[in-house]
Amino acid sequence: MQNQQKGLSNFQVSALVTLSAVGMIIISIPRIAAEQAGIDGALAVFLAGILSIILAGVIITLSKRFPTKTVIEYSQEILGKLFGKVYGIILVLYSITVLSYILRGFADALKVLLLPRTPLEITMICMLLVILYCVHGGISTIVRTCEIFLLPLLLVIVLTIFFNLSEVQLFRYRSSLSNGITPVFKAAFGVTTAYLGYEILFFILPFIQDKEKFMISGIRGTVLPVLIYSGLVFVMIGVLGPTTTSELVYPAIHLARQIGIEFIERFDILFIIFWILAVFTTLTSYLYMASFSLTRVLGMRNYKPFILILLPLCYVASILPQNISEINMIGKIVNYFGFFVALSSIPLLIIAVIRKKGGKVNAEKE
Repeated sequence: MQNQQKGLSNFQVSALVTLSAVGMIIISIPRIAAEQAGIDGALAVFLAGILSIILAGVIITLSKRFPTKTVIEYSQEILGKLFGKVYGIILVLYSITVLSYILRGFADALKVLLLPRTPLEITMICMLLVILYCVHGGISTIVRTCEIFLLPLLLVIVLTIFFNLSEVQLFRYRSSLSNGITPVFKAAFGVTTAYLGYEILFFILPFIQDKEKFMISGIRGTVLPVLIYSGLVFVMIGVLGPTTTSELVYPAIHLARQIGIEFIERFDILFIIFWILAVFTTLTSYLYMASFSLTRVLGMRNYKPFILILLPLCYVASILPQNISEINMIGKIVNYFGFFVALSSIPLLIIAVIRKKGGKVNAEKE
């Protein structure tokens, strides 16, 4: 398996990072941004994206000090074996929490959009079985899937933005920053969840063919979601205004529904299909992170048996919330949890530099 996993191309890395981030929230990000920042929603999303790019850069810089190790191994070298394992357990819990939250949100959305009579449990079990098959194939299978899906997904999103650009009412943006920049920064924190997924950068450097270009390919994969989300939010709020946008549950679907192309009768159905594929790739990334992390924390090499242990756990966690209030509460936990995990790369890097762990000298020894 180790040989199979080495040799990811730069494009595959970018595709993996992008599709780990672009997923469930793409259909609702305009509403969330409008609720948090009003007319400045696109700016808040863009600023949150800049933060994600910076944190991705820190993760990449940290990982490049240990080119043959993932975060589970080098965190033990930086923090010591005990605290390193605790950090690894935190990553396992984080990945399970995010996966369960996304899975539940996906099932709820699909029930509204396409399958009103299908029980949530059936939708979730079917998705879990599909991601089980993909993750069991290893990181190479996951990245090949992302590689195939990326360009068609980008095309659908770009078309959605392009065909609605003429409907944007630029006068709506005259009141931008009317309350100053501080509320926008506060709102930016509220939408940082949209970019979660780039934490996969903690895990993939040992499997990359051209490690010298890890920074370029990783940042490129983080920039794409920023452009996608900022563009969608700008157009959505520009077309309908922040008040109407905040009242739509899945505004991106509404935007896709407005498109009329001669040879595509229902463009919104096409959008939903690629959204499902995007959610699928996001879930595979988190299941891989959870199973891989748990395996390495326990000092084992083969992560595949742990997939079968984690899947039922994720299913149970996803069906536990009984109402929208509980789901929203879990969403807030995911937001803070994800921000903590990404932000933890900064103290890890500082401690690694102070303790002289990793770096070129160590890499050569390895």
